[in-house]
Amino acid sequence: MDGGKGANKDFDYNLIKILDAVISAGNATKAAKRLSITPAAVSLALRRLQNHYQEELFVRGKEGLLPTAKAIEIHHHFRQVMELINGTFHSPVSKEESAQITVLGSDTIESYYFSQLYNNAVFERVLINHFSSHNMSRERVIEQLFTAECDLVISQEPISVPGIDNQMIDSFKSFVCICAANHMFSQLSQLTLHHFYSSRHALYKMNISNPMMGEDNGLLRDDSPYKGQREVGYCSDSVNSLVSTVERTSLIAIMPLKMALFYKNQRKYDIKFVQPPPELTFRSIQVYASWKKNSKNLAVITDVVSMLHTLSSFRR
Repeated sequence: MDGGKGANKDFDYNLIKILDAVISAGNATKAAKRLSITPAAVSLALRRLQNHYQEELFVRGKEGLLPTAKAIEIHHHFRQVMELINGTFHSPVSKEESAQITVLGSDTIESYYFSQLYNNAVFERVLINHFSSHNMSRERVIEQLFTAECDLVISQEPISVPGIDNQMIDSFKSFVCICAANHMFSQLSQLTLHHFYSSRHALYKMNISNPMMGEDNGLLRDDSPYKGQREVGYCSDSVNSLVSTVERTSLIAIMPLKMALFYKNQRKYDIKFVQPPPELTFRSIQVYASWKKNSKNLAVITDVVSMLHTLSSFRR
């Protein structure tokens, strides 16, 4: 066989490291920064790597180079090999030392999910570290998974990149309006559109820009006949703070029914439920768990994800 495509003679395995960096980082520029080399050097390495394969490894898209199925296959095998090699550099640890997990998510993960698992045996055998993902970019979250800075990410979107597994652990489909127990709406069974849009709202928002008027494009379904603007009197990235504010003011808020029941019945907040206007149709909200497929803490991750999914199943 000659030295054309498909030849393995004098193959430079450092090229696979470049491929891994490009796929993990998302594009050549970020990969170059991560590897402390120039983007031109990354491009040259990818061209050299392509010479060894008959199938295309990348196609160009709007956001840069996109890996093909062949590139993802190579990347997956490389990751498996690197995990095996890296494992030889670590001293064996006891079962107790290895039984820990680092979770990345919003305050909702702690206040709503983990607080309902405190009596579970997992807290007797697993150290759970929770850190906020507030103001953290999607790229940074993915990087933390791949570098094992965190083991599990809980968010409203799956992380659809090679090497990451996802599982939907919860889905919110029914919504209610909450208000203080002494609110003038507390005796109503259902709000009108006038009630809804003439009231000031408490709004849960991860990234606050201009909270004076709340766009409902992210709240209402595309086929909803009404899409107005709510006047926002309080905007927070904390669900605990939002419910506490509603309890003590004349503000109202829209919440998933399951979560509202939790704050009323278990957290004992003095709030009332009122049905939203019948003209409004709300988007369902999904919650996903994401983790690295070959994580060294895979057994613990699987256990925690299973518990979270079971918890949500009992609260449909």
